[in-house]
Amino acid sequence: MFYQRVIRPILFLIDPEKIHNFTIWGLSFFSKYKLLNVLLKAKLNYTSPRLRQRLCGLNFKNPIGLAAGLDKNGQAINTWSAMGFAWAEIGSITYQAQSGNKKPRLWRLPQDKGLVVYYGLYNQGAHKIVEQLKKKTGLISASIAKSNDIALEQAADDYQATFEVVSPYADIITINLSCPNVDNFTGLQSKKLLEPILERVQSINKQQKPIWLKIGQDLSKAELDDIIYLSKKYHIDAIIACNLAKDRGSLDLKSLHRDKPGGISGEKIRDRVDKIIAYLYQNSEGQYKIIGTGGIFSGYDAYKKIKAGANLVQLITGLIYNGPMTINIINRQLENLLANDNFKHISEAVGLESGDYHLYE
Repeated sequence: MFYQRVIRPILFLIDPEKIHNFTIWGLSFFSKYKLLNVLLKAKLNYTSPRLRQRLCGLNFKNPIGLAAGLDKNGQAINTWSAMGFAWAEIGSITYQAQSGNKKPRLWRLPQDKGLVVYYGLYNQGAHKIVEQLKKKTGLISASIAKSNDIALEQAADDYQATFEVVSPYADIITINLSCPNVDNFTGLQSKKLLEPILERVQSINKQQKPIWLKIGQDLSKAELDDIIYLSKKYHIDAIIACNLAKDRGSLDLKSLHRDKPGGISGEKIRDRVDKIIAYLYQNSEGQYKIIGTGGIFSGYDAYKKIKAGANLVQLITGLIYNGPMTINIINRQLENLLANDNFKHISEAVGLESGDYHLYE
């Protein structure tokens, strides 16, 4: 409560990208020193037998991960686990360094408990970021994306180049198909362009690293069905649902900066994400896992996604609005929710209410 009542109002007076950069700089300092991380871990970590899972051949100490976009260059790579996250997703990473869109490119939506994000895949490039990946101590996913100046038809070559650089040093590779802030990028979700990417990545995945796909929210039934089909065909381990919302037609945003360009995060995208998770679960046949992201501020929000069909969840915006104790609190709330429903393990709740959701009506 101290963060929300005292610290956040002060931080929200300052340009959001400046605060973001300052925060990452501070956390990068912690990342360098084991003792500082030990102190953070003692204060912020929480887990229990109910929350621990083994998925995709990896051990997750709880179901909460850091979504891609906060630590774009892996600068705080060892701090996220100390803060309580089961894993962190770094990036998105492109083969070539990207300067991103012109500033300003990040706005807060306080009335909607959200953000407008318009970075445009800003990152230092695969060869520089891999030097951070080499230092990791906790579970890390590397989110990879197409370099902006590469034609869509050459995307498979570009993903391969990035994959070959980062995959030896990451635990999971996430193929980002859905950045809403780069022209035509979401077109990679089409079957014609997606299949060559998946075929190429799996053909060079000699270490058998788990491959996850990150998809967008603005998909037709046919497009989502194609993604499900290809995920099964190419043995994709998990689908992340979903990236930032590009279509704002049904979001009913109230905040001052609601008309700024970019993708929307936060509370207003939560319901559609839950429906997409349920649809993915209903059609999974157990052949892939689901990671839910979008609008998670509490254990109840996370639990809804789990009961819709998510095995794990990710967040960023909830951390920005609720502060560094967020992960600890969510995990404790989840523990209580599971206990109240007489579940001995989180896996018993996965998909329990998926039939209550109807995405395409």
